[in-house]
Amino acid sequence: MKKIALLLPDGFEEVEVVTPVDFLRRAGIEVILTSIGELNVTGAHNIVIKADITLTSLPADIDGIILPGGMPGAANLAQSTAVIELVRKMNSDSKLVAAICAAPALVLQSAGVLVGRKFTCYPGFEHLINNADFRTERVVQDGNIITSRGPGSAAEFSIALIEYLLTKEAAELVKEATLQSGTAC
Repeated sequence: MKKIALLLPDGFEEVEVVTPVDFLRRAGIEVILTSIGELNVTGAHNIVIKADITLTSLPADIDGIILPGGMPGAANLAQSTAVIELVRKMNSDSKLVAAICAAPALVLQSAGVLVGRKFTCYPGFEHLINNADFRTERVVQDGNIITSRGPGSAAEFSIALIEYLLTKEAAELVKEATLQSGTAC
């Protein structure tokens, strides 16, 4: 079973957390809600989510990380030395590094992993990234790095993560169950 850590900073964008967790778990991927601080983490819109573990307890055998945006959530991730080190390690090990909204511009740029790579991010943040190839698509994949625009593209982002981690067929099954047939409601 694939195992992914979704990092939770105070001020995260709730849609960018709940959607990937839900979609990936439907696909049979273990998602570990990982707080960079306390276990109870408050989102940008005052929704509190209880993390499974803290970053200091994260197992080494994860297959990748997901970095939500939201403000000040993305800034809080970028200010964490432990988060930046984890992003660099995941990237150097060619494991999944997924970031949405402001996280590509603030976190991935700070970690230095976007140099020469294609990416997207929340509109207006792209000017913060140097030496990378900004795209306007809602989801952009460049090797092990997958980026997305924001809350409105969270479902597409999640489907792309499933396809990367598993198969196109697995991603299509979740897409059909959640986006087209209405049977999941």
